[in-house]
Amino acid sequence: MEVMTYSSTLQKYSGEIENPYLKDSLASLERLAGRNLDILEWGNQRIAIPFEINVDLPSLGTHENIDIRQIEPILLVFDILTYPEKSPNIYTDRHDFPKNSLAHLYIASNNRPPAICYVRENANEWYSNKRINDVIIRISNWFRAAAVGELTEDGNQFEPMRLEGYYSTILYDYNFIVNSIIENNPFPITQQFSIVQFEQINHKERRAYKFTKKVTPANFISLAKEIEEHQEKNKEDLTKRELRLAFIIWNDDKVINEKYEINLPRNWEDFKLFCESFKINYEDLEKIIAECKMISFPVIVGIRRPKPLIGYSSVFELMNFEFNLTKDHIVDGKIAGNFPINILSHNQSLSTAQAEKISNYTNILKRGVVFGCGALGSKIVMHLARNGVTNLTLLDPDEFSSHNVVRHALFADSIGENKAEALQQKIVDLYPGKSVDTLSSTSFKDGLIYEEETFKSYDWVFDFTASEAFFNKLSVLRSPSSCKIASASITDHGNLGLLYKEGVNRNPRIDDLQAYLYSSANDIPKISEWLSREQFENSNNLLVRVGIGCNSETTVLSDEKVSSHGAYFTGLLKREITSYTEEGKIYIHRITDDNHYTIETEMMNVKPFDVYSAVNSDWEIRFKNEILDHVKKQAEKAGKSETGGVFLGQCNHKTKTIYVTDLLEAPSDSKGNSSIFLRGFKDLSNEIDLINKKTGGQIGYIGEWHSHPEGPDCLSSTDMQRVGEHKTELESLRTPLPVFLSIITPNGFYPYIF
Repeated sequence: MEVMTYSSTLQKYSGEIENPYLKDSLASLERLAGRNLDILEWGNQRIAIPFEINVDLPSLGTHENIDIRQIEPILLVFDILTYPEKSPNIYTDRHDFPKNSLAHLYIASNNRPPAICYVRENANEWYSNKRINDVIIRISNWFRAAAVGELTEDGNQFEPMRLEGYYSTILYDYNFIVNSIIENNPFPITQQFSIVQFEQINHKERRAYKFTKKVTPANFISLAKEIEEHQEKNKEDLTKRELRLAFIIWNDDKVINEKYEINLPRNWEDFKLFCESFKINYEDLEKIIAECKMISFPVIVGIRRPKPLIGYSSVFELMNFEFNLTKDHIVDGKIAGNFPINILSHNQSLSTAQAEKISNYTNILKRGVVFGCGALGSKIVMHLARNGVTNLTLLDPDEFSSHNVVRHALFADSIGENKAEALQQKIVDLYPGKSVDTLSSTSFKDGLIYEEETFKSYDWVFDFTASEAFFNKLSVLRSPSSCKIASASITDHGNLGLLYKEGVNRNPRIDDLQAYLYSSANDIPKISEWLSREQFENSNNLLVRVGIGCNSETTVLSDEKVSSHGAYFTGLLKREITSYTEEGKIYIHRITDDNHYTIETEMMNVKPFDVYSAVNSDWEIRFKNEILDHVKKQAEKAGKSETGGVFLGQCNHKTKTIYVTDLLEAPSDSKGNSSIFLRGFKDLSNEIDLINKKTGGQIGYIGEWHSHPEGPDCLSSTDMQRVGEHKTELESLRTPLPVFLSIITPNGFYPYIF
């Protein structure tokens, strides 16, 4: 029996083929065929080559007697200008090919045959390192798989139709449409018909649609008014975004269809035939379109399949169309005329679950609160949001200014808005149709930050404020022990990023970690060089928290540096959220852009500090790990004689905290016996000055200790006399210090601060 082919209707190609790669591939095809091949006109600078594929059919017959033959005619279509960068398209050349029974066939267009989907990945990428012979082998295997029923790789799922020729895009979440609309119809005009609301986005040449909300009997009237008011308000705006009602129709649960349709409807008459072939009722849709005088709007058709679709959780295959009527198409309350219909490509609305999957991250955060949504904070927040971490409370008192655009995650459309609220809206926009659990405000209500109850709903507190005042406040915050705290900032003209992550039960705290980092400059040259630069630029030479705020337009700081620090910190925080480490950690992200642009990272583990309250006041003293162990060993070594030494560290008058980070043994000219200790002076000043210089003025003399091997467990009258002498001396300093004296006895350690 003679095979009716599409190629029989095509004209001979009359042009010259100058593309050398195409000429070589055509020669290869002729060698495979063992004869000269026809070159036919396909249109738009394309040629079609009829070719016959030998198919290895199963000996016992094809799967479900599908009509796959031992010789299958195909058409190889080449783009003369873009070949071989663009791979050849392959079409069946047989009119009676069983196209409605097979997966992996593209929707036909312009009275052409359906194209064969012969690779799952991008065909152009696949063909980049293949020959035309490889295509023939692949197509032969495709026909073999069709003959034995193996085109669908997963037998427990249904292969959806392959669509092409889209007009534009429709954006919605598949699971939401199926579960909340089709399976649980909130607006049952009929059992298989419902209404939803979309936003129509007008581009220069085409429209796109984005799902906004489902329609219910309770909100239908208000939504209709909203649409009407919106259209009237924007009547003259050609770039306007408009609200549209959209319609969803689907099979009832008794109709299950596994056939494929390679000819999707392009007009109203074809649409009715399409619905009839899948036993979908369109009459109610027709009625409401005519009554409401609808013009352009989306229509989603749900086809019930025998198995869940590949990549989806439900049996419904959703086909998306755009109806385009004019006033002339509606006459006397009825549709008159054959109006055009476009095919829309479905773009899955992003969900937090999908974002987690794409990012290879599982969010276990209960809830986090973010203080500071400036340049660095905004980058980290949006990085987390794109990983699916949206359960955040964002706090920032500032408005977004025009100069912030240079290095902020927000853009010019947010100028004048509160930074936290604008960021929240951007996160909501990332996940349309989803209930994103992101909150925002300018701040907690006055005083609430000092209440432990405020933080019970949070398991993480993030500080990105670059504010010394807030850093102090957060350091002494009374938060639940389960609440974990991290603080990140940028310094050194944007070249240094610092992240402090507190230890378990807030020990070490962020202020401990800062003092520890500064003290490390005594041994780490790069830290010392950085602190020295900071000291040089702080003309008042006062002890300040090192770091820069990015909100000033005078701050010189580029976007890529903020982004680099933000990306690194986000990666660290994701790991800490998932696998919290009990030790305190200091993460350093250093950028060097002198001769070469380089990035290096460093991490310090910090053990808990030893914490004491002053015997005589409300001051607190926090000792770096092992400092007090050295004190005890020196006291034990001295035996019955008193001994002592000097503490080095920092003092914070705002939080009434002293940080002891280093210890100097008693100078060699010190004297001690069983009843008195006189600390000497030899080389002491030089040692302190050297450490102070290495640390950029951050670490210096902070206090002293001595032992009472036989008691008492308090300062003696002689000690109290020295307190007065010290007080006069320390109050005369440019940066006054309190008097910090401690004694160690067999019964314990007793610190005093005056």
